[in-house]
Amino acid sequence: LYLEMWIIALFGGLLLPSVLGQCNYQQYVNTTGVNVFSPNYPGYYVANTQCTWLAVATPSNYRLRLTCSNVQIPDGTNGCPNDWISISRTGRTDFADGYKYCGYGTFNEVSTGNQMSIKLFAQYYSPGGQFLCQIQAFPPTTTIPTVPYDPCNCGVRKTSRIVGGTAAGVNEFPFQAALVSNTTRSIFCGAEIISNRRALTARHCLAGQSPSLVGLLVGDSDTSTGSDTPYTSLYLIQAFTCFGGNCNTNDQANDIAMVLTVNQIQMNPGVNIICLPIKYNTNTANQFAGTKVVAAGWGDTEFGGIGSNTLQKVTLDVITTAQCQSRYGNSITVNHICTSTFGRDTCQRDSGTSLMYTGTDNGRMYTVGVVSFGVECGTNPSVSTRVTSYVNWIRSNSPESSYCSV
Repeated sequence: LYLEMWIIALFGGLLLPSVLGQCNYQQYVNTTGVNVFSPNYPGYYVANTQCTWLAVATPSNYRLRLTCSNVQIPDGTNGCPNDWISISRTGRTDFADGYKYCGYGTFNEVSTGNQMSIKLFAQYYSPGGQFLCQIQAFPPTTTIPTVPYDPCNCGVRKTSRIVGGTAAGVNEFPFQAALVSNTTRSIFCGAEIISNRRALTARHCLAGQSPSLVGLLVGDSDTSTGSDTPYTSLYLIQAFTCFGGNCNTNDQANDIAMVLTVNQIQMNPGVNIICLPIKYNTNTANQFAGTKVVAAGWGDTEFGGIGSNTLQKVTLDVITTAQCQSRYGNSITVNHICTSTFGRDTCQRDSGTSLMYTGTDNGRMYTVGVVSFGVECGTNPSVSTRVTSYVNWIRSNSPESSYCSV
């Protein structure tokens, strides 16, 4: 199901009276809640169905949470070109800010204020479908504690598509982020938060993309549910910054980029920054060789497989430049860092995520590599962009951000 990861609050609850089965309806909703379902449910709606529901929370300072537990909406191969449900978190009935869902599964949403609108659209050739949701008002007393932004408070790991990987603890890596397509409603690359406005990723991830159609997902763990962590947020992207100035290239050299968010990323127990390797800023060919690094991501768990809903982590061995060149030739330079651990690797859609090195003197985590490319996950060395070669570029191209050498 598309867009299951776009959850910005903690959901739950068992619900309740069935009121909104009609087509085109407005309803005041209290904490008891109501069911919202498609016409003819539990049968299928018919072709050419178009319905709009507007829910208003009462009391007026309450917000609304929507939990859709049974969704069967015919989808397409790219986005939702056929039937869809659109959710406006602000209650707009023109759905100019709506998020479209289709497919089979579940999803959750939460309103920004006291209104939420829902629209069902079915094509004239639709075979039909169905959905069942519950909507409930909740008080605005539940707040997420924020932490003042401090660039020196970086790299603190929270204890508790990755080949041979294991599931990470919820918010174990609070600096882990992902790039989400507003077109396909899915994660397409990893990223790492390096400041309260910037995330580091791979340049090739941004080729052919537009900042207005990409979001930065932070604070998430299991993208199929909104109940595992309350820290998930999605930030709009203002701009891309790519090494060399051109994002539309697949050149494997200098495969590094940053995204700039429209608003400041709010730091909290589940969202924080990773340290830049400023104190390791020497681009020697074998820096970190023989050490272990950690990578995390939602990418494929096997070559040619499907992505993981749950953030995965894996420990990898850094190899020498010469060892890496023996597989890929002289295309590997001092600006690359390679890992090779049989049966364990980063994989498709893990591009852009970081190789995280743990400082032996302070236990902090540093981004030392940005995952770039490899051949058949888990069988050949994986090649990443060596971050120490680009620290000066990062700092000079993000003047709005401060970084700390710890």
